[in-house]
Amino acid sequence: MKKFVFLSFLIVTLILSTMPSGAIVFAAGTDVTDPNDDWLHVEGTNIVDKLGNKVWITGANWFGFNCRERMLLDSYHSNIVSDIEMVADKGINVVRMPIATDLLYAWSQGQYPPSTDTSYNNADLAGLNSFQLFNFMLQNFKRVGIKVILDVHSAETDNQGHTYPVWFKDSITEDIFKAAWVWAANQYKNDDTIIGFDLKNEPHTNTGNLKILSQCAIWDNSNRATNWKRAAQETALKVLDVNPNLLIFVEGVEMYPKDGLFDDESIDTSPWTGKNDYYSDWWGGNLRGVKDNPINLGKYQKQLVYSPHDYGPMVYEQPWFQGDFATADDAQASKILYEQCWRDNWAYIMENGISPLLVGEWGGKTEGSDPLLDSNEKYLRAMRDYIIANKYKLHHTFWCINIDSSDTDGLLTRGEGTAFPGGRDLKWNDNKYDNYLLPALWKNNEGKFIGLDHKVPLGKNGVLIGGGSATTTTTPTATVTPTTTPTPTGNVSGFTVSGYLKPGFNYTSSQASSVLKGFKVELADTGLSAISDEKGYFEIKNVPGNKTYKVMINKAGYLERGIDSVIINGNRELSRETLPIDVWAGDVPVKQVQDGSINMADVIELAKSFNKTSSDSGFSDYADFNKDNSVNMADVVILASSFNKTSSDYPSINLQ
Repeated sequence: MKKFVFLSFLIVTLILSTMPSGAIVFAAGTDVTDPNDDWLHVEGTNIVDKLGNKVWITGANWFGFNCRERMLLDSYHSNIVSDIEMVADKGINVVRMPIATDLLYAWSQGQYPPSTDTSYNNADLAGLNSFQLFNFMLQNFKRVGIKVILDVHSAETDNQGHTYPVWFKDSITEDIFKAAWVWAANQYKNDDTIIGFDLKNEPHTNTGNLKILSQCAIWDNSNRATNWKRAAQETALKVLDVNPNLLIFVEGVEMYPKDGLFDDESIDTSPWTGKNDYYSDWWGGNLRGVKDNPINLGKYQKQLVYSPHDYGPMVYEQPWFQGDFATADDAQASKILYEQCWRDNWAYIMENGISPLLVGEWGGKTEGSDPLLDSNEKYLRAMRDYIIANKYKLHHTFWCINIDSSDTDGLLTRGEGTAFPGGRDLKWNDNKYDNYLLPALWKNNEGKFIGLDHKVPLGKNGVLIGGGSATTTTTPTATVTPTTTPTPTGNVSGFTVSGYLKPGFNYTSSQASSVLKGFKVELADTGLSAISDEKGYFEIKNVPGNKTYKVMINKAGYLERGIDSVIINGNRELSRETLPIDVWAGDVPVKQVQDGSINMADVIELAKSFNKTSSDSGFSDYADFNKDNSVNMADVVILASSFNKTSSDYPSINLQ
């Protein structure tokens, strides 16, 4: 008896030690054993998932790893994990995350510069270097269903580094720029938390009215060192050779010649002495060159997305904000913006079917007494509405989450807003979010936020990709061929409901058959059911149509799962082999009864068989989750991954 009590205690200790600390424990239902099911690609002017479903990237920027602190700067003021959870709960499905080339390159060389210590707010960050801290952020983004676009904001870690016009500077050569990106592609190629690379933030010209071509980012087909089109194309091809699943976002430049030729070594842009022979736009916003010299990625073309930046008059009072814009109503203001800026600089790219677009930065101040505030808010309404009107073709990441963006402010504020746990003295800026960002976030018909993950819902208020959205349609794709699924057939007695199941833990190919078979899938209160085969496939036949059912899934040793509101009006495939329904192991029968919870009773039951093999007396097949004919530490780890979960903790799957 003493030996058994000690063994139970030991297993409990091992389970608790196996579970990460509260800040990094994975959310209910998170399956981290399949990190490659969320990659995206382009079909026409849409971005789609691997099954061809249209997606809408609706995110925000969060800077800091491009700065000398090498961290998300809001760590200074708050608990950063609480901030991440708030961002997910607010429906932001992607974070565009600025970083510096020199930091990526240092990591690639095994050098890990320190980050500023904010452990006084964030105990979990104590002692982490910049690389460890970055991965900690990724882990928490993954936990709450947020995807990441990594953006090289500057060559050097410098809070003003983005003001340097090109992608190379001093010791950071173009070769190092490319090598840093290739390293990042290889480092994270098996983790789809980072879904894409924005190769360089805002290529632009040197300061002053006299532009020196050798100091300015240009766009043409030349071999000039400052030809951004050339550098972007070459870098993208190197990156995609390493990870062909990444989206590649390419920004524009600042100026483009009206005759399409960069043939002046210096350009006078003075309104008094200049020739007015160049089109100007925001830094990174001028994509006119795509018409003459598009990016050519060959076999990887379906990974390319062009990405302009655009702002309002409080960042800079561009010519289109002068004249009639100040007195125009919203409809007239939108027309001015479209005709004088958006259409010819970048909107034509989606209108002509060349590519979808990501407005990588837009935003601005929404409070204060600045005389341009009314015009700034008018601009924000126009951009918001233009994005919504071009849903699925026009994606966006709002600038920004940070409290410390001097020319735009952020979604976090110390002014009026809603306090949140862990926010310390920070609040959520309800005015900015509710009026400008929220209407342009991806939601289904029930108002649930839609994330970009197939297994982890977006925060507390989100659903899985495609979950419950009547507007999420399927686009044919020639590049992604899902694993063939047997085609169920209906008959005069009814229809067939089919699908695949898969537990979210690792097992070998020899164990797969025993792990996957034997799940009972039934339609509640009908007497209709099926048992999964050695591939986890099931078929329920003769199902009456034009009815709504609840699907129940159970197997001894697993937590029962229910799927509500399954409408049957034809043959219905609930899941595919490439995207199976997840089930959790750990609810071990005690005296042939399962209690619908993975708890201490299951730990004790597992302890009774611990270290026993199938040939030993007292061996429990139910506790041998991975079917290796032994109850061992692998089974303890599997149970620990879902410890304290109940059937109600399964993430919802809306199959309507």
